[in-house]
Amino acid sequence: MKKALRQPPKLGVCWYTEEEWIKIKSEAIDPERFEATYPEWESMANKALEDLRETGMNPVKVIILVDELRQWCAIHGKENSAASRSAFVAELLGEKRAIIA
Repeated sequence: MKKALRQPPKLGVCWYTEEEWIKIKSEAIDPERFEATYPEWESMANKALEDLRETGMNPVKVIILVDELRQWCAIHGKENSAASRSAFVAELLGEKRAIIA
Protein backbone atom coordinates (compact mmCIF):
# COMPACT_ATOMS: atom_id res chain seq x y z
CA MET A 1 0.00 0.00 0.00
CA LYS A 2 1.32 3.42 -0.93
CA LYS A 3 1.74 5.95 1.81
CA ALA A 4 -0.17 9.18 1.16
CA LEU A 5 1.93 12.29 1.00
CA ARG A 6 0.91 14.82 3.58
CA GLN A 7 0.59 18.42 2.57
CA PRO A 8 2.14 20.89 4.97
CA PRO A 9 -0.31 22.84 7.14
CA LYS A 10 -1.89 25.88 5.57
CA LEU A 11 -0.30 29.23 6.32
CA GLY A 12 -2.69 32.19 6.11
CA VAL A 13 -1.46 35.20 4.17
CA CYS A 14 -3.28 38.56 4.34
CA TRP A 15 -4.75 39.41 0.96
CA TYR A 16 -6.50 42.61 -0.06
CA THR A 17 -8.30 44.21 -2.95
CA GLU A 18 -6.85 47.61 -3.80
CA GLU A 19 -9.78 49.43 -2.18
CA GLU A 20 -9.53 47.43 1.06
CA TRP A 21 -5.73 47.76 1.13
CA ILE A 22 -5.99 51.56 0.97
CA LYS A 23 -8.54 51.64 3.81
CA ILE A 24 -6.68 49.18 6.03
CA LYS A 25 -3.37 50.98 5.51
CA SER A 26 -4.97 54.35 6.32
CA GLU A 27 -6.35 52.98 9.61
CA ALA A 28 -3.29 50.95 10.61
CA ILE A 29 -1.15 52.01 13.54
CA ASP A 30 1.83 50.77 11.54
CA PRO A 31 1.30 52.09 7.99
CA GLU A 32 5.07 52.03 7.44
CA ARG A 33 4.83 48.23 7.26
CA PHE A 34 2.88 48.56 4.01
CA GLU A 35 4.46 49.25 0.63
CA ALA A 36 3.99 52.74 -0.82
CA THR A 37 1.43 51.64 -3.41
CA TYR A 38 -0.96 48.74 -3.95
CA PRO A 39 0.86 47.52 -7.08
CA GLU A 40 4.11 47.43 -5.07
CA TRP A 41 2.35 45.51 -2.29
CA GLU A 42 0.76 43.08 -4.76
CA SER A 43 4.13 42.39 -6.41
CA MET A 44 5.79 41.80 -3.03
CA ALA A 45 2.91 39.59 -1.84
CA ASN A 46 2.95 37.42 -4.96
CA LYS A 47 6.73 37.01 -4.64
CA ALA A 48 6.28 36.05 -0.98
CA LEU A 49 3.73 33.38 -1.96
CA GLU A 50 6.19 31.95 -4.50
CA ASP A 51 9.01 31.98 -1.95
CA LEU A 52 6.85 30.21 0.65
CA ARG A 53 5.82 27.53 -1.85
CA GLU A 54 9.46 26.98 -2.83
CA THR A 55 10.30 26.23 0.81
CA GLY A 56 7.55 23.59 0.91
CA MET A 57 5.00 25.65 2.78
CA ASN A 58 1.32 25.81 1.85
CA PRO A 59 0.36 29.52 1.78
CA VAL A 60 -3.31 30.43 1.47
CA LYS A 61 -4.62 33.86 0.53
CA VAL A 62 -7.10 35.12 3.10
CA ILE A 63 -9.16 38.08 1.93
CA ILE A 64 -9.29 40.87 4.50
CA LEU A 65 -12.19 43.34 4.58
CA VAL A 66 -11.68 46.52 6.57
CA ASP A 67 -15.14 46.45 8.20
CA GLU A 68 -14.60 42.90 9.44
CA LEU A 69 -11.10 43.68 10.67
CA ARG A 70 -12.37 46.77 12.45
CA GLN A 71 -15.11 44.74 14.18
CA TRP A 72 -12.69 41.96 15.12
CA CYS A 73 -10.25 44.48 16.61
CA ALA A 74 -13.03 46.12 18.64
CA ILE A 75 -14.24 42.77 20.01
CA HIS A 76 -10.72 41.71 20.97
CA GLY A 77 -9.55 45.10 22.26
CA LYS A 78 -6.83 45.35 19.63
CA GLU A 79 -5.61 47.99 17.20
CA ASN A 80 -5.10 47.52 13.47
CA SER A 81 -1.48 46.32 13.62
CA ALA A 82 0.56 43.64 11.88
CA ALA A 83 0.10 41.31 14.87
CA SER A 84 -3.66 41.87 14.90
CA ARG A 85 -3.96 41.39 11.15
CA SER A 86 -2.04 38.11 11.45
CA ALA A 87 -4.24 36.88 14.31
CA PHE A 88 -7.35 37.85 12.34
CA VAL A 89 -6.10 35.92 9.29
CA ALA A 90 -5.40 32.85 11.43
CA GLU A 91 -8.94 32.98 12.78
CA LEU A 92 -10.45 33.38 9.31
CA LEU A 93 -8.33 30.53 8.00
CA GLY A 94 -9.69 28.36 10.78
CA GLU A 95 -13.19 29.26 9.62
CA LYS A 96 -12.11 28.18 6.12
CA ARG A 97 -12.72 31.66 4.69
CA ALA A 98 -9.82 31.59 2.34
CA ILE A 99 -8.98 31.50 -1.30
CA ILE A 100 -6.31 28.89 -1.88
CA ALA A 101 -3.39 30.45 -3.68
